[in-house]
Amino acid sequence: MAKKLRIRIYNVLFGDAILLSIPEVDDAGNEITVNVLIDVGNALAGTAGRDELFKPVLENIRDELGGEPVDLYIMTHEHMDHVQGLLHGARKLGIEFKARHLWMTASSEGEAYYDRFPKAKRKQLAALAAYDSVAAFLAKSAAPVPLGIQALLDINNPRSTKDCVKHISELGLDGAKPLYVHRTTDVSDHHPFRHTKVRLLAPEEDTSIYYGALPPRTLGAVLDGAAPLSLDAKAITPPAGVSAGTFFDLIEFRSSGMAANLRTIDKAANNSSVAIELEWNGWRLLFPGDAEEKSWEMMDRKNELKPVHFLKISHHGSKNGSPRHQIDKVLPVQAPDGRPRFAAVSTREGAYSGVPDNDTLILVNDRAHLDDTRDLGENGWFDVIFPEDGGAPVSRRGP
Repeated sequence: MAKKLRIRIYNVLFGDAILLSIPEVDDAGNEITVNVLIDVGNALAGTAGRDELFKPVLENIRDELGGEPVDLYIMTHEHMDHVQGLLHGARKLGIEFKARHLWMTASSEGEAYYDRFPKAKRKQLAALAAYDSVAAFLAKSAAPVPLGIQALLDINNPRSTKDCVKHISELGLDGAKPLYVHRTTDVSDHHPFRHTKVRLLAPEEDTSIYYGALPPRTLGAVLDGAAPLSLDAKAITPPAGVSAGTFFDLIEFRSSGMAANLRTIDKAANNSSVAIELEWNGWRLLFPGDAEEKSWEMMDRKNELKPVHFLKISHHGSKNGSPRHQIDKVLPVQAPDGRPRFAAVSTREGAYSGVPDNDTLILVNDRAHLDDTRDLGENGWFDVIFPEDGGAPVSRRGP
C-alpha cells in the first residue's frame, strides 16, 4: 500500500490545532511515521473559543501518538488562540505531551532575546504600556467592552500568555531545550526529517521591523517614546462644567485610537509567526501561522515563495493574512504542475471584526479545494491526504 502524508486540522473554533503525520525513515532505514504538532489554542472571548473543545482534540492527538512523544512541536507565536490548549490539557484534563524536538518563535525566548535586540525590546515595552493603559481604562469603565476589543485584549494578554509559553518551553523530552527559531536559524540537527525537506520562511530574527507606530489618537502610549496620550481611566463621567456631549465626543475620539492601538500590537505578534514550508515526495505544503502583510512581504523579499499544493490560510481567514500579491505566488491561478491543490482555514465569527474575510476565502476557493472548520461539528476535523505515488490527494471529515 502506498504511504500517505496526512494533515489533520482540528475544529477549535477561532484558533489553530494541526497534526501532521508524515511517512519517514529512522536512522536504520526503517519506515516510521513522524508526527508534527503545530500550536493548539483558541480565542477566549465570546463564542469564538471554549475550553471544553480541547478535551476531544487532545484525546485524539494522544490516541494518534499512541503513547509516544510528539516528534516535533512548533509554537508559531505568542497568542492565546495558538498556545493555551496544552497548558489547559495538563492542568485541567491530565493530558500531557512531550516533544523530541521543540521549536518556538525566536522572540518567545524572552529576556535573553530582547537583550540581543534592544530596539525590539523598546518597541515591545511601549506596546505593553499601551496595552496596560487600554486595559486599565476599560476595567474602570461602566460601559460593556465591545466584543472585538475584548478578543484583542484576551488574545494579546501578556500575563495569560506567559504561563502557556513557559509550559510549552518545558515540553522537551528528557529536558531537551527549545530551539528559538527565525528565518535564518540552522535547524539541520533539530528535526526528525530525513526525506522531508523543510524551509523556515519567517519570522525575521529582529522583530522590531513588525512594529508599526501606534496611532496618536489613543488611550495608550505611542511607540516613538513621546508622552503618552492617555485619558484618566477614572474620568468616565463628564467633569464639572463640561457638557456631556462634548465629553463623550472626546471619549469616542480617544476610543477610535484604542482599537487601532490594540490591532497594532496584535499585528506585531502575528507577524512574528513561525512560517514553514515542507516538501514530501513532490508535494509542497505551507504553514504560515498568523503571518500578516509585513511578514508576507519579508518572506517574498528574502525567500523564493513557491507554488504549493497545500496552504494553511493565515490568521483565520483575515484579509491581512492573505495579501493578494503573495497569494498569487503560492496559489497562482493555474497550478504549474496541473495537480489538485488544497487549503484549510480554522476560524469562527465572533472574535475579530471582519474575520474571516469572505472575499479572501472566495479567492482561495477559486484556486484550491477549501476546507473551512465552520463546516465541522465541534468534535470534528478535516484530514487532507497526499499519497506518496503522486496520485490524487483527498480531503475527508472525521471522526
